[in-house]
Amino acid sequence: MEMIYLGGKGSGRRDLSDARAKSPVTQSRKPEVPPEDRERHTAAMVFGRALFELALEPIDLADADQVKERFYTFLDMCDREGLRPMVTGLAMAFGMTRQQLCYIGRGDTSTLSTKLTAKSRDAVKKAYEFMQVNWEINLQAEKGNPVKWIVLGKNYYGIKDQTEQIVTRRDETAALPSPEETAAKYAGLVGRPVPEAIPAEVVSVEPVDGA
Repeated sequence: MEMIYLGGKGSGRRDLSDARAKSPVTQSRKPEVPPEDRERHTAAMVFGRALFELALEPIDLADADQVKERFYTFLDMCDREGLRPMVTGLAMAFGMTRQQLCYIGRGDTSTLSTKLTAKSRDAVKKAYEFMQVNWEINLQAEKGNPVKWIVLGKNYYGIKDQTEQIVTRRDETAALPSPEETAAKYAGLVGRPVPEAIPAEVVSVEPVDGA
């Protein structure tokens, strides 16, 4: 005998759709990651692994040609994964810290003084200057909130919020009238002639014995 089960109200069967929707297990599931975010995350992971492997093969920082070649390799890696070059990544590619790269880029000659030559130091400095130009381009092209680029500018390139104040000092005593002008003013008010100044007589006094 064939049994036919009817759905809907009065059928005796429970509708589990609402129960599944209200289940904590169902509600705790994370939403699907947008494809563009997943691609960006994958590119960052691939780039990070490649940069890690590159950093394990240090270059001779005294050789300007090796410094330039490592800089070009770093840029090619960024371009291949569609990522913007950043100062921290470049420093890692060079085998130095971000602080060291920034010091060298700003003209400090004491940083890594035993490893860099004049030519290789100039190559590192030029690479740092390129990164600053790239930062300015990204800042100008930003159509949203530029705060993130301003923060990077402060951290990497020493950009400061600066307000100049000009302080002027006035000599108030220069505006006061001379004693002669004051005497003439008040003498005219009372109808009297201006008194003549009597020159002071300097008298020398001999010291008294025992004083």
